[in-house]
Amino acid sequence: MSVELTADFVRTAIGTRHPNFKICEDLAYKLEVHAKGLKPDSLINKRRPSESEKIREYRNDIYVPITRKPVGKVINSLSKIRRSQDWNIQFDADSVPKSIKSDETLESYCEYNYPTFTSVTNWAFDELLIRSLIDANSVCAVVLKKLPESANEYVKPEAEIFGSKQILSYSPGEYYALLSSDVSVYRSGNNRSYEGKVYYIVTDTQIARYEERSGAGLEQTLIYDHNFGELPVFKVGGVYFDRKNNDIIQESRIAPMVPFLDEAVREYSDLQAEIVQHIHSEKYIYTNTECPICRGSGVTNDKDANGHFKKCATCNGTGNITNVSPYGEYVISPGRKTDEYQLPMPPFGYIQKSTDIAKLQDERVRNHIYDGLSAINMEFLAATPLNQSGTAKEVDRDELNTFVNSVAEDIVKVLDNVYYFICQYRYSVVVTDKEKRDKMLPVIAVPEKFDLLNTSVLVNDIQTAKNANVNPVLIKYMEIELARKKYNAEPRIAYEVECMFELDPLYGYGQSDKMTMLSNGGITEKDYVISCNISQFVQRAFKEEKNFDMKTFDERKKIISGYADEIIKENSVKETLKTDIENQMNGNQSNPDERPR
Repeated sequence: MSVELTADFVRTAIGTRHPNFKICEDLAYKLEVHAKGLKPDSLINKRRPSESEKIREYRNDIYVPITRKPVGKVINSLSKIRRSQDWNIQFDADSVPKSIKSDETLESYCEYNYPTFTSVTNWAFDELLIRSLIDANSVCAVVLKKLPESANEYVKPEAEIFGSKQILSYSPGEYYALLSSDVSVYRSGNNRSYEGKVYYIVTDTQIARYEERSGAGLEQTLIYDHNFGELPVFKVGGVYFDRKNNDIIQESRIAPMVPFLDEAVREYSDLQAEIVQHIHSEKYIYTNTECPICRGSGVTNDKDANGHFKKCATCNGTGNITNVSPYGEYVISPGRKTDEYQLPMPPFGYIQKSTDIAKLQDERVRNHIYDGLSAINMEFLAATPLNQSGTAKEVDRDELNTFVNSVAEDIVKVLDNVYYFICQYRYSVVVTDKEKRDKMLPVIAVPEKFDLLNTSVLVNDIQTAKNANVNPVLIKYMEIELARKKYNAEPRIAYEVECMFELDPLYGYGQSDKMTMLSNGGITEKDYVISCNISQFVQRAFKEEKNFDMKTFDERKKIISGYADEIIKENSVKETLKTDIENQMNGNQSNPDERPR
């Protein structure tokens, strides 16, 4: 039985929270602190053992969100999923009924005219990816923000993410009460503008929008009978965390980073205090100048309420005075008798401090960040060199691909739902047959080939392979991958490099090896010439041959072979001429009578 949106039901739905809201919000906050650079009060406000209140306050005042950068790197790397070779959203143009105009098709709306983001794909990687990684218990709802102004105009549904704090109450399969990120602007009796909250209540048959008005009242500004028989609301994806109150609680796929990032924040705050206390120079001086007020006693003649002499304010109870700078000079008073010890010369100096603790803390902070990235198999994003002994490890590509693939599956699952409900909203009236509507939906394959590793990782892998004497063919393909990565924004250069590798018949062999094979008859002269000149041959081909990059391998090989023939022919002419000259010279030397007189 469908929920009826009565006034009492709306007030109750909006005014209550579901039973799992606290644990969902806590899970989101643990990641939000690092992803958004919020100040983690629970981590830095607590006083350390033997720490003064002044230092604790100082740490709190100078907090810097150092963990925001590694989380940002993870998100940026995962956003490259859309750049995968096998990322594709395929629409079938033949499945679109003729009654739908070309500029009103599902593809046209979702890929070129989608509100705010231009395309649903842009929305997925600009908003969905980030918010799903921070708050896995968020939900995505396909909603309407306004109704068409005319009867022949299509509705414009939009996907909106509602975080754990925005999910008010719900009953699985029946309804969701959601707090929107939008605000309503209204005027009160004094004609001043105010911002009010905006709510959505979504059922399996209707969607309604409510806006807050003066006096905390609610006005229903939109109601639409979609009659889907199902809720256009679904979770954004994550991993199983717990089951409470007959509902599944999810955890972000990057949640394993949290313990290490927390430690990095905590210890970095300690490092800041350590720097202040043990790095800055502090000066001490010797003095024997007697305080003129207390005459060296350190106290005055006045007494406090307990009958004790008050401490001298001029010398602060030391009995001696000196000029004190704002950099904190230490006053070390000599004995009262002049023969107790001799004052050193000069009578001042600087305290020598050890920086070992600060260096250790700095290293520990870096290691915590590295371990956090390593927890999700993305340690290659850390600043720590991959070949650093005792810290780094080889990148496990299988584990990395498994992790990234799971994130890609979450995104595709959400996109499938978004396209499905947008299609139902827009075309359920024009195309009444649901099977025909479903055929209009795009096919989105979960990508399996990801280009996430940075060039330093690839260079390290190539160097390791060469040192291990790996087959040159394998190294060739590793270097092709490096070229594609290095020149991703300049595909022409990447392709030129790839052609050099592919068309070089002696790739991987050094010059001495080539010479040995040539002298032993192991290779032809042409292969030797091509290998020695492959770089200039390929560059020449790209300049002289139209659409060289579009030709087949055999066609490209034939062109390069022609260039080699030119050099071989030229060398042959030179060799013949050289031989003739040598013969002529040898002949002249053997017949002195024939020399010119």
